[in-house]
Amino acid sequence: MSIGIILTSDVRSKAYIQKTLNHQIHFEDIIFMNDGRTEKKYSENIIKLSKNYGFDISQSVMNTLLKNNLDFKEFSFVDINNPILIRYLQSLDTEFFIFTGGGILKHDILSSGVKFIHLHPGIAPSYRGSTCFYYSILNENYAGVTAYIMNKNLDTGDIIYQKKFQKPNHKYLDNIFDPYIRSETLIELLENKSTPFTESIKQNPFDGETYYIIHPVLKHIAILSCLTND
Repeated sequence: MSIGIILTSDVRSKAYIQKTLNHQIHFEDIIFMNDGRTEKKYSENIIKLSKNYGFDISQSVMNTLLKNNLDFKEFSFVDINNPILIRYLQSLDTEFFIFTGGGILKHDILSSGVKFIHLHPGIAPSYRGSTCFYYSILNENYAGVTAYIMNKNLDTGDIIYQKKFQKPNHKYLDNIFDPYIRSETLIELLENKSTPFTESIKQNPFDGETYYIIHPVLKHIAILSCLTND
């Protein structure tokens, strides 16, 4: 079973590539969709916290790739549906790619012969959609991640792995906690990949709940619950 990864210049990709390297997990193919965006600057406190979670938020994806002498294919766009990317994927023999972002997968790439694995920050089917870990923290005092094979619908693909996490005791849920829980789930998934991904759980798209971008007030309440340990 061959697995590759498609990276972008975001925090999630930083955590994915750094932590897989730390666990000596190697990908058959690495693709970097790099639109040349300016790297965000982070405070020393956030950088220190990210390191406590196993990655360095201040290190760019490009720097990590070059520092570790990794072979990768670079594209100057961030668009998972770009025909140039699709043709390149079809030229490879890699069966699965870890998806980190770049848009909603459309028909052409879904029918390209490549399967995409998404690490969704919610336990499906109960938590589908956007900012789900905030809702699960509010509703059930935990966060979770579902790894699934992507299809044309939102978070309804065949489930291949799930993991739950205690809520954090800090406020950096988007920049630190979210990439942490996704990357931790990815590590466990790949370290146990001797189990074929064909042994998956099919979802009923009509089950569960779909959430939308959380209201700022509810988001603030969820963060406060982390800080107060309620």
